Amino acid sequence: MHPFLRCAALGAVSWLTALAPAQDELGLGKMWTFERPPLAYLQREYGFVADERWWNTLRLASLRFGRGCSAAFVSPQGLILTNHHCVRDAIAQVQGEHDWVRDGFVARDLADEVRVPGLTVQQLVDMRDVTAAVDEGVTDAMTAEQAEARRERNRASLLAAARAEEPELQPQLVKLFQGAIWQLYRYRVFDDVRLVMAPHLQAAHFGGDPDNFVYPRYALDFAFCRAYVAGVPADTRDFHFPWGDGPQEGDLVFLTGNPGGTQRLLTMAQLEYRRDARYPRLREMIDHRIAILRGFAAQGAAAEKQWRTSLLGLENAQKLYRGEHGALLSESFMARKREAERAFRQRAHDLGHAWAGEVWVGIEALMRRKIGLEMPLHFHTAGGLPLLLRALALCEYAAAGDEAMLRRARAVEVRRDPVQEALFADHLARAAARLPDGDPYLQAMLGDLAPAAAVARLCDGTRLHDGAFVDELVRGGAGAIAASADPALVAARAIAPLERAHKAAQASIDAEEAAFGARLARLLFLVYGGDVSPDATFTLRWSDGRVGGYPCNGTLAPWRTVFHGLFARSAEFDGRHPFDLPREFLLAKDRIDMQAPVDFVCTVDSTGGNSGSPVVAANGELAGLLFDGNIESLANEFLYGERVERSVCVHPQGIVEALRKVYDATRLLRELRR
Repeated sequence: MHPFLRCAALGAVSWLTALAPAQDELGLGKMWTFERPPLAYLQREYGFVADERWWNTLRLASLRFGRGCSAAFVSPQGLILTNHHCVRDAIAQVQGEHDWVRDGFVARDLADEVRVPGLTVQQLVDMRDVTAAVDEGVTDAMTAEQAEARRERNRASLLAAARAEEPELQPQLVKLFQGAIWQLYRYRVFDDVRLVMAPHLQAAHFGGDPDNFVYPRYALDFAFCRAYVAGVPADTRDFHFPWGDGPQEGDLVFLTGNPGGTQRLLTMAQLEYRRDARYPRLREMIDHRIAILRGFAAQGAAAEKQWRTSLLGLENAQKLYRGEHGALLSESFMARKREAERAFRQRAHDLGHAWAGEVWVGIEALMRRKIGLEMPLHFHTAGGLPLLLRALALCEYAAAGDEAMLRRARAVEVRRDPVQEALFADHLARAAARLPDGDPYLQAMLGDLAPAAAVARLCDGTRLHDGAFVDELVRGGAGAIAASADPALVAARAIAPLERAHKAAQASIDAEEAAFGARLARLLFLVYGGDVSPDATFTLRWSDGRVGGYPCNGTLAPWRTVFHGLFARSAEFDGRHPFDLPREFLLAKDRIDMQAPVDFVCTVDSTGGNSGSPVVAANGELAGLLFDGNIESLANEFLYGERVERSVCVHPQGIVEALRKVYDATRLLRELRR
């Protein structure tokens, strides 16, 4: 057996005899972990049975891609399939004078594949329950902070032991059910990843922001990379998804990937904090940043190229948060969540768990504290300005003599940057609008000046961009740093105690919230049983569902879209951006099979982080590539449903049609079709 083909014995886990009531009643969804697959549910629901090899391949062919996406091996030679939007930043990093993000890229030969520095993919090879080891030494007599400190020491010891035991693997401690369960996951890391093929931006991102999070959709959002080991393509013959022809309506499909985070176990009080405090602050920040960066991007072609991927990411976040916040602002949605919580509490009461009410009451009180901390915590900061980040690190070094803070101060690149200064001026303007009159941060940073003037005073008067000046301060010791009249250090000395106090308050709240969350999860197990799906944690999960359209805007959304629709949608907007098609697609129009599918929808459970996730048929073949959800699915962040909520995927036939008819990628096609 291949050394990385590991899996817990199938008989060692507890299987569902039916889908747990909590999944439907509480809207917990179907983001199943590989150590607890509900085999009996799959057989009852779909008549589906698979052996251990099938499950091993499903896990080992699935990858965590970079810092926020998913991917899959799709050939025996380490070929990786993911979304174009997952590799966009990497392409921008290596394209140099070319514009491969806009114009696409095809490596004609193996030697043409371009290494992307710093890009890795991670393959989950081992899972182990370590809950008892994490909780070792924790007693009921401890405060929440003391208990969390003990668990943190235990976690550090577990990670150190895992690294010593198998140094070639990367360990991760995974918190499930808000800390009621802990798993130790270990990954094989591929750190030589090369770009193989990417389509034009306008093929992958067709429809742009207007079509984002909607369906019907016509985006060919795919890209290929390759993992190398010791300078040659990785040997993945034992764990890859053979290329398939894609699904038909009604087919059972599986999704694997690394969903970034859901919040389905949170209480009403926790969601109300997000609705009233967190989302308004985040949405305002993103809206303002988009406006600022669009202004800079409009200064010319080079500026547009520089800020293109940042703006696309911000626009995606803008629409995502708007949809999630919209769900929390919806009376009908919150009524569903309120009813789910009422049912949970009633079941707990009926089963005699009298202490259960204390958990909800305690969380409500904690959220009032958290709302009060929200604005000071996030505004009494450096606001991302490198100059102030360096100044704060120097102040912390002077206060505690921590050499790590000195290294951090030296590592920050400080230079005059009009974009950073504009973003920080906006931070100050938003702080002035959100914080009360007389706030010490506003007094220190603004005084009587407008935000832009205050930033100019700070940046014009400082010498912290000068490494020699920083060295001189450090040689003078803590006294020299504390006495310096440099305006950045003066500001940092005012900010530092505020920031320390807020971080301490946040740590206290987080520890108490974690303790309440773990108690709530234990109550969940007592009431509904242990076989339930945990919230997402950007770790490997799988989900089941069917391919199918749905009622939409008084009509029907089809289960799949085709190339006819792609060209028609472009024509209906007269080819204006973002509904323009690359010239190569227009030239290939007469060759393309207009009935070939482009995208399709299915009921698998997905969220951010699942971008690039493979959709897999029951026979183990690749059936699609997830890249989005419809707008209705954004509410699944807090309460899962599959009435009209759908995941949006690229169809394999659409990818093959583009590779053959537009990009002439014959080498890649031969590899996929072997």
